[in-house]
Amino acid sequence: MSPTSAARLSLWMSASAAVFFLLALSVPNGYSWGAVLLLAGGLAAWVRRADAAHAGTAPAWTIQDKTLVYALAAMFLVNALAVAWHGDSGKYLDQGIRYLLVIPVLWGLRRVSLRLDWLWAGLVLGCLGAAGVAWWQVHVQLIGRAEGFVTSAIPFGDMALLMGFWCLLGAVLGALQRRFAWAGFLLLGALAGCYAFIASATRGGLVAIPLLVVLAGAALLRRETIKPVLAGLAVLVVGVGVILAALPGGQMAESRYSGAVTEWQSYTQQGRVSSNTVGPRLEAWKAALKSIPERPLLGWGHPEYTRHLDSLIAQGRANPFVATLANTHNQFIELWLHQGTLGLVAFLALLLASFWYFALRLRHADITVRVLACCGASLPAGFAAFGLTQVILGRNNGVMFFVVSLAVWWAMMRQEEAASS
Repeated sequence: MSPTSAARLSLWMSASAAVFFLLALSVPNGYSWGAVLLLAGGLAAWVRRADAAHAGTAPAWTIQDKTLVYALAAMFLVNALAVAWHGDSGKYLDQGIRYLLVIPVLWGLRRVSLRLDWLWAGLVLGCLGAAGVAWWQVHVQLIGRAEGFVTSAIPFGDMALLMGFWCLLGAVLGALQRRFAWAGFLLLGALAGCYAFIASATRGGLVAIPLLVVLAGAALLRRETIKPVLAGLAVLVVGVGVILAALPGGQMAESRYSGAVTEWQSYTQQGRVSSNTVGPRLEAWKAALKSIPERPLLGWGHPEYTRHLDSLIAQGRANPFVATLANTHNQFIELWLHQGTLGLVAFLALLLASFWYFALRLRHADITVRVLACCGASLPAGFAAFGLTQVILGRNNGVMFFVVSLAVWWAMMRQEEAASS
């Protein structure tokens, strides 16, 4: 690959990563545009891989890179095997194939010089766009819960939370580099992400917040970083307080968060299901866990499980309300139910491997590497938490956000790690 071609591909991949986060939440099907651009760049890098290897410009492909590729491929292969085994419709391959398509994206990102500032800018503008859409939906359209342009308020809020967290980490990095205006810009993105999350009134994302705090503490809490960390946290806390106190989206969120305890009590003490969202989830989990042992290896096909669930209801072994739900509202149980133990193991392998490889760099000597490692580790940690109460990878937006973000943070962190050595 000639120096000119390499430079053009570098600009292409850097801009495409920024575009992905810029459009992900605030434009209809926005998550697809950046992903398609990244795929095109990744395929171009693949075609030119022999030239890069000959010129000595391709970075070493380590066992960790290969493990992530194998884990991504395994997600697709198990999905395809389960669909073929059950005779399910081809539409159930729709999410699984995206794990396969991200492999050339990861390949391309690992073989170019990426521009970190472009990525941060895309995140900030993406959070601002999400906040603007959330404000419009809550204040003008009066829809109650902001949902952006993804399938529902839940994935919108969860993804906005992660993007806001990444902006906050970038703000700390900017402050440590004494780029205070840039840090302020990134902090604005963090506040915008928090607003979009709160306006979505998404409760499942609250489970992820303690995990994000622990990861940030592991990466940032050193003597030389304590001041910017505390300053950024103080501004964020004040901003969140203003949102909760003054804005309709905040009031809706506060009401839903406090109502979760009441719903739990209603279900556990009175057995009420249809009047809340906690009861139906628990009933769906119970029905699935009763069924999984009957098909432990590759699980149940989707139409097959629908018929089985009807029989459980007829036998009085499942609440009739469960039949009205689109899925089990738990990512782990959903995969276990429809792809069996093989699907669950493949998913856990991807989550654990990606988290562990990022976490290994949380105490790296270079602060930029630590920040990027924290961004990367927060992705599988956050999606594991989100997946406890929703099937967040059951829609294209959730899968695309996860796999593309994984590829981007991994490539960016490895680049900075190599530069610091």
